[in-house]
Amino acid sequence: MKRSLWSYIPPGPLLNVLLVGLVLLSGLLYYRAVKIQRFLEPALALSQPRNDFSRAIAQIVEKEFGKGPFRGLEVRTNSLIVDEALLVSSDNKLHAEGRTVLQKLSRVFLTLLDDKGTRADISLVLISAGYSPGSSVSDAGKRLKVQHMLGNVLDVLFLEEPLLKAHYQSFFATAPRPAPPRNGRQSLIEFRIIPSEMLHMEVLQRLQKYAQ
Repeated sequence: MKRSLWSYIPPGPLLNVLLVGLVLLSGLLYYRAVKIQRFLEPALALSQPRNDFSRAIAQIVEKEFGKGPFRGLEVRTNSLIVDEALLVSSDNKLHAEGRTVLQKLSRVFLTLLDDKGTRADISLVLISAGYSPGSSVSDAGKRLKVQHMLGNVLDVLFLEEPLLKAHYQSFFATAPRPAPPRNGRQSLIEFRIIPSEMLHMEVLQRLQKYAQ
C-alpha cells in the first residue's frame, strides 16, 4: 500500500508553513485594502457634497410630484427638465396643467431657498430653452419668442409663490440658447440649479487633509 507524500512530512513544520502563508496572505490583502481605501476616500470626499445636494433636490421634487417617473419631467443631477408641451400650448400660452406644474415647481424652489443649508449651495436658478439656429435675422425673432415664453414661466412661478419673488428673485434668471431641434421642434425647458462657491469650498475642505 502506497503512502501519501504528506505522511513523510512532520505535522509541526507543515503547520508552521501554513501559518506563515496565512500571515503573508493576510498582510498582502491588508496592504491592498489600504491602497484601495486611500484611493476611495478622496473620491468619496469629492463626490459626497454634490451627491448630498442632488439628493436634497430629488427628495423635495418627490415630495411635490410623488414618486417618479414623472410624465414630462426629468430630474437630473442639478437640473429639472420639463417638456415644453407640459407647460405651454403651441402658441406659447400657458395652459391649466402647466400652471399646476409651475405651482409645484415654485414650492420646490421655495423649499430649497428657505433652507439655509441648501440656499448656501445655490448660486443661480437658470431657466432656459433652446431655439433652432438659422440666419442672424431669424435667430433674433426666435430668441425673442423663447425669451418671452421663459419670462411668462418665471412670472407664473413668482405668482404662485409670492415669497419666492419677495425674498429670492435675485436667484432666478432666464436665457434662450441655440440648440438643434428635437423631433422637429425645440421642446425642453431646463431649470438648472447652478452651485455656489460654498459647495466648491466644501469639496476643497474635504480634500485638504489628503493633500497634507
